[in-house]
Amino acid sequence: MNTQNIMRILSKSGVCSRKQAADVVKQGRVKVNGKIISDPGFKISIRDKVLLDGRPLQKKIKKYYIFNKPAGCVTTRDDELGRETVYKYLEGVSEWVFPVGRLDKDSEGLLLFTNDTAFGDFLTDPKNLVERTYEVLVGGEVSGEELEKIRAGIDIGRGEKTQPVYVKYLSKQENGALLRMTLTEGKNREIRRIFESLGKEVVRLKRLQFGKYRLGELKPGEWREVQK
Repeated sequence: MNTQNIMRILSKSGVCSRKQAADVVKQGRVKVNGKIISDPGFKISIRDKVLLDGRPLQKKIKKYYIFNKPAGCVTTRDDELGRETVYKYLEGVSEWVFPVGRLDKDSEGLLLFTNDTAFGDFLTDPKNLVERTYEVLVGGEVSGEELEKIRAGIDIGRGEKTQPVYVKYLSKQENGALLRMTLTEGKNREIRRIFESLGKEVVRLKRLQFGKYRLGELKPGEWREVQK
């Protein structure tokens, strides 16, 4: 008989993250077949009856949201350094949701939230080649030769090289060059590391699109519900 970790079951039900589920179990809030369990690694089968705080787990209604992340907040629920997090802006969202991928503290723009783990896994798996489009302001000038290096794939350190990247020069700005870039990998800080490898600094980084989802007219800090 197939079994699954109780933390995974709680996470898939949409009540909390897998990390939070470990605390929920340790607090004695979960019963399986009438008995309190305290081991986050406890395995259960589809036939087992699970109660959380004395109530059966409800069938999860899958939800999807687009959020316009402001620069300066971090993409975590809690921050040990006391920094502002994206969840400050999601108080009107009643379900437990998680961010699909991340934007670093200084980046802004489109961030997807959902309680659908399979959906999130699909969008972030590099083999699915889901496109992410950004508007990037780079300090100084960017030459045609440098653009070609980016398009071909470039060494960004730590033994990593990017896949070919779509990049278009949009305009010259007072404080640099404005570009549009489309990636499919989502490596950690990929765009910033691309320009660091060229000796340049990213002044502003804004995500405009993730897969079929577009930022549209959302203002920083605002969110809207969307359909899958």
